[in-house]
Amino acid sequence: MSQRKIWLDWDYIIMKINLLAILFAFYCSAPSAENLRPPETKEIIGSGIFEVNKTRTYTINDETMITLDDTVIDQSLFEIIGSGFKSAFTLLDDVNSTIDTGTINAIELITNLQGPVTSISPLEILGQPVLTTADTVLVLSGSIALDQSVAVSGYLSANNSLKATRIMPSNDLQAWKIRGFASEITGAGFKIGSLTINRGAEQIQNCDSVGGFNDGVLVEVKMTSNADYVIGTPVNGIQSIACLMLNQLPKEAGTLPSVVQGFISQTQGHNFWLNDIKVNVNNSTVYENGERDFIDEAINVEVQGVFNAETSVLQADVVRFMDRRIEITFPVVPEDVSIDESILINGVTFFKTPQSKDVANILAGIADDKQIQIRGYVDSNGIAYISKILDKGVPNFNNISLRGDISALDNPLFSVLNFQIDSSNSLIINLGAGVIDVETFFNLVVIGSQVEIKNAQYDSVLNQLINANITIRKIEAPNKISINNKEIIGSGIIRGFGTATITKTNDWMFKSDFE
Repeated sequence: MSQRKIWLDWDYIIMKINLLAILFAFYCSAPSAENLRPPETKEIIGSGIFEVNKTRTYTINDETMITLDDTVIDQSLFEIIGSGFKSAFTLLDDVNSTIDTGTINAIELITNLQGPVTSISPLEILGQPVLTTADTVLVLSGSIALDQSVAVSGYLSANNSLKATRIMPSNDLQAWKIRGFASEITGAGFKIGSLTINRGAEQIQNCDSVGGFNDGVLVEVKMTSNADYVIGTPVNGIQSIACLMLNQLPKEAGTLPSVVQGFISQTQGHNFWLNDIKVNVNNSTVYENGERDFIDEAINVEVQGVFNAETSVLQADVVRFMDRRIEITFPVVPEDVSIDESILINGVTFFKTPQSKDVANILAGIADDKQIQIRGYVDSNGIAYISKILDKGVPNFNNISLRGDISALDNPLFSVLNFQIDSSNSLIINLGAGVIDVETFFNLVVIGSQVEIKNAQYDSVLNQLINANITIRKIEAPNKISINNKEIIGSGIIRGFGTATITKTNDWMFKSDFE
């Protein structure tokens, strides 16, 4: 079969890894025998089946090439170290028109950031904020320590913060590396986030294709490590600086079916950018795990559609929100706000992240009771994180809204985000079917179904929401993927241009002996 070259969402940096050290690190981090769960299946290496974003199934064969930051590795090593890496991959021509199935021709494992831990709480590496969740693969012998040299793979946001998918020991102690958006550029240096980079005589590479080395350009910087580095000071010893871009396709490629995944870097109405790729939506665009109104900066999405290499525009057929979305509008009092950390609502703590947007500065503290709206997501352990906070004015217990997973069912009551909702006198809508009664509602939904509650009233005596408009957003429960399964966070072009996440493999090793 012929093949088509595909490239990553260039939100990562290349990291040279000592493969023997990686093997040792994985051996040390293997779970004890009593914690291992029995394997469901055992795939023969060379014919592994990979689940991508829970919606796409790809295979690898004996001819699939696998590299670890430009170093070719064999499939047995890949089976040991694959979990949590972002990856680039190419597919053979057997990929179908909806990009759901196909054979992987090549996989490249990649990391974003390599250097010392410069802060523990909040976590920062080389001064760059890093978010870890229950879904982050931690390949460490103990807790993360200050000055420890680590490597991070994950998603880069426009403010140079990372949402980590993997953190592991850095095995190249001679070099540090960072990717991010340059700012405050002068002849003597520039910044990536809070890190000042002093330039020497090194050449800046590959910038002609992105319009020059200017503020806002995505760059990769490699530098000599410094055992005497003082946190907060500039870094020196720069080895190389290279401009990067997401779109690597030649213009003559025309239009191609594509999938792109990453953080939204800029919005224009409901259209948006994933770095240098503009995504256009229309009335036919389908939104999964969220609605069109959830489009905002720093939201992690996957977009499937047709990419035009001439204009660098991706026309979206499907926009899939990668995290399980939640939303709540409810009054809070000053003591509900933990300054610069979290907000407590009805027993649920909503945590700030490096990507959180708080234009009204709610997390800086409030002097009076206030109605707020939180838009966010939950990880696989149900921990709630804030994407955006909005000030909705004076408290109003007759205009409460929620969106989230059902956690308990007891007709006519059910629970979402620790709130109990009495559906007895509510208007209930099943999308596509219209208004339904309470009995039909409880026959349809299960624990984990996602619902939206609007215009509810809060009964403080019963601690319940009543008289609500209830909409079923997703009936089936989310698939929970254990970290024992291989999770390769992909960013690449799929038979054209795109990004994706390999979230599951049936291989024996990752279901028993490793991670």
